[in-house]
Amino acid sequence: MSQFNVSHTKLYAAFGITAVIVIGAVITWKSSVIEHVATGMQLQSFTVDCEFERFRQIMVRKNATAAIVAHSGMKLLDESVQDIAVDTSVDDRPLLNAIRGKSKSDLSAKKLLTVQLDDPTLEASKLALRQVAEIRVGKIDVKTSSMGPAGRLESYSTSLHAQPQQQSTNVTVSVEMKVRVAVPKLLVSRADKQVQQAADDAIDEQVKAITHFIAQHADERLILPELGNR
Repeated sequence: MSQFNVSHTKLYAAFGITAVIVIGAVITWKSSVIEHVATGMQLQSFTVDCEFERFRQIMVRKNATAAIVAHSGMKLLDESVQDIAVDTSVDDRPLLNAIRGKSKSDLSAKKLLTVQLDDPTLEASKLALRQVAEIRVGKIDVKTSSMGPAGRLESYSTSLHAQPQQQSTNVTVSVEMKVRVAVPKLLVSRADKQVQQAADDAIDEQVKAITHFIAQHADERLILPELGNR
């Protein structure tokens, strides 16, 4: 073999070794486990076949929180009222109108909730939430947010907005969750997709829960308040 061919052979071998080292380094880098916060967000609007005044009564007088939480893969463990305020200044007959289901009063309430988490990958069994509800004559706004991290669940929040739409009620719900995961860099995008899928599923379940909950009480002649820890 000529000196020229020998030199080229050594050169190719050197390039080959270098390429293997580089590829190996890249694979090792991508395979190294890192802490990553994956975020999932979703929003959906839908129509409930129920007049807004009746929808409002049901949401206020029945315990919608437990029903909605149950459809989100959680279980309501505790619910307590932190603050409540009722403004009857624009309602000349607050008691009579309340009985008739035509209340013009505004209601503001703050609750503390404790829910059970059933997903073992979150490495937590409970989550503390603060819920703020603003109930007006023409709209409902409810925002629920985690009070701090729970295991790998960095944060969790949902919102509900409802308003009249002719003889029905238009509802918009949203959810946002952030989950801290330990994954190889190569699988970060997969973790993001999984958390986003969890947010998508949570919204779908909330829509089902609200629709079923309202339908369950819509035909009741009188919407009576539920007794309990409110």
